[in-house]
Amino acid sequence: MTANISSLYNRQQELLRAILTESSDGIAITGVNGCFLEVNPAFGRIFGMEPEQMIGMECLELLGCDDDGTREESRETCMIQRAIQEQQIMPYIEIDLYIQGASRSLGLSVTPISSAGRPLCLLIARDVTVIRDATHMKANFLSMITHELRSPLNSINGYLDLTLTGIAGELNEQQRDFLQRARAGSEHLYALVEDLLLVSRADAGQIRLNRELTSIKEIVANAVEELELTARDYQITINVDIANDFPPIYADAVRIQQVVRNLVSNALHFTSTGGDVTIGARIINDEANASSEEQEKSVEIQVRDTGYGIAPEYREHIFERFYQVPLTNAGRLGGQGLGLTIVKMIVELHGGRVTVESAPAQGSTFAFTLPGLLS
Repeated sequence: MTANISSLYNRQQELLRAILTESSDGIAITGVNGCFLEVNPAFGRIFGMEPEQMIGMECLELLGCDDDGTREESRETCMIQRAIQEQQIMPYIEIDLYIQGASRSLGLSVTPISSAGRPLCLLIARDVTVIRDATHMKANFLSMITHELRSPLNSINGYLDLTLTGIAGELNEQQRDFLQRARAGSEHLYALVEDLLLVSRADAGQIRLNRELTSIKEIVANAVEELELTARDYQITINVDIANDFPPIYADAVRIQQVVRNLVSNALHFTSTGGDVTIGARIINDEANASSEEQEKSVEIQVRDTGYGIAPEYREHIFERFYQVPLTNAGRLGGQGLGLTIVKMIVELHGGRVTVESAPAQGSTFAFTLPGLLS
């Protein structure tokens, strides 16, 4: 009996050793002091070292941390020690390091384990440099293309606006309608370019907000103007329910207009002929500071429609990039699945949040908050 148990144990040990040796992922085990106790060949290859050389090295030293812990890598890789101390699996992270003079990107998974009552940490590393470089290349290409498209679109829009003023001669009703539709199509294309540019900047970590005192009523009016022809074609009424004396907000007007436009466009897309879309705004107390003596005010903007509504199984996915609700008998063809993703991105950059209330055949209400209302 004892011999059978010993044989089984040996086979298990051989199997684990074979997995550790042949795994394409780098696998290492550290002790409570952060030093490597076990390293597989793949982990050594990532760092250009033999596994035996790495035994006894401190993980923070190998992963490029500074003594003062100010580097981003330092703050992230300290999760190895946190995992041991807190006995919790740490979120997956990616860090950039210089290894043998070359910039590399590593994906790290950190899991606390225990062996013979001794706290240890399992570290799994994967070289994701190729994926990082491909992502950066795609983002740079997308950014270049969108930048190149903006200039001719601005020129087209400018000349269309001049023509609509009658500077090149009086326009009859049909000519004006044709030009307005061309202007609306150009505006739609420009909005799509702006959405793509924002996504590429987000992927590159280069989004910046230009905040200023601005009027939410003016922002909404500009967004609605861009979609008036679409609403007219769909025979949908757009209502704006915002007081003329609504307090100014401190926000990036261009980006918030992008948010409103995407929400209204989405509402038009999923509202049947003869329906309504209503845009409203109200002042609310900031729940995050509910315990403070002077509660900070926030503004909540709502876009309500009388459309088809969204089934519960789709609601949790609608803010995902390129996700589109399946069109069975609801909604119109079109869209890239980026609009709501960008809405969430911009609102969260402002420190706000987006919510949605919807049910099939009962319409939808999208709302977003912007903190720090100035009154």
